[in-house]
Amino acid sequence: MKKQLLLFVIALLAGTLSAQETLTGWNFPVNSGADSLNANLGLTPNKAYDLRFQWVLTPTTDSTLNTITFVNGATTFAASTTGWENGANVKFWSVKFKAGDYTNFKVSSKQKSDAANPGPRDFKLQWRLSSGTYADVSGGTLIVGSDWTTGVVTNLPVPITGQGTGSIYIRWIMTSNTDINGGTVLPAGQSMIDDILVTGVNSLGQNEILYTNCLKVFPSPNNGTFTLTSPESLDGFSISDLNGKTIFKMDNPSLKQTVTISNAKPGLYLLKVRFSGSNQELSTRFIVE
Repeated sequence: MKKQLLLFVIALLAGTLSAQETLTGWNFPVNSGADSLNANLGLTPNKAYDLRFQWVLTPTTDSTLNTITFVNGATTFAASTTGWENGANVKFWSVKFKAGDYTNFKVSSKQKSDAANPGPRDFKLQWRLSSGTYADVSGGTLIVGSDWTTGVVTNLPVPITGQGTGSIYIRWIMTSNTDINGGTVLPAGQSMIDDILVTGVNSLGQNEILYTNCLKVFPSPNNGTFTLTSPESLDGFSISDLNGKTIFKMDNPSLKQTVTISNAKPGLYLLKVRFSGSNQELSTRFIVE
């Protein structure tokens, strides 16, 4: 029975370790301030990078154009700018991030234009590494309208490989000078973008605690009673089963905390912790036999 349970848990771990994790993202919760154009979602180091409106200088160098402003977005606010005239295959929205240990990248975004000041209708997604040139993303051709439901991509795979510790760039480049009303894009033509999200799979798991000296659960497997130790103070932790149901929760545990799960059934459990002074939730797993 224990051997069967272990095999079952290994299979579950293989699936959970392939879960998508947010690497960077913008949903523009505020419309002012020094960081208002910076990523507000994803890995902490990537939140130092901003969204840009750029144009092509050479295949591997770009230049930033107009100042980006804010308008009402799909939910809160959205980035917006003018200056797209004569921009076919030259002008684009751009984001930058790093994700050295990740694979299976996917991107989501929403674009629209203003009906009264029509901006570019036709875009496509491309990607490149800091040392390379842009390549098209398959399925990344976009036709933008005057709403937040037409120019949308959702979890579109991006074939990024070989990034190492270097930067990754994704851009939404206009591919014609036609505006959303069928005319020609003028200097006042407005383009907007919102709800940008880039995800990937970490070979070490989604939001996993990567350093074993940060948190220890022993014994594992256990019978529902175990000791949790941490060298750093915790604001709290919770335990959930495979159905996502929270079965145990504790605030401000000690650095060495004994935990007993009442009526624990055999299986795989997820322990989520919050280290003091950090709003990031990390997780690890343990087995009950």
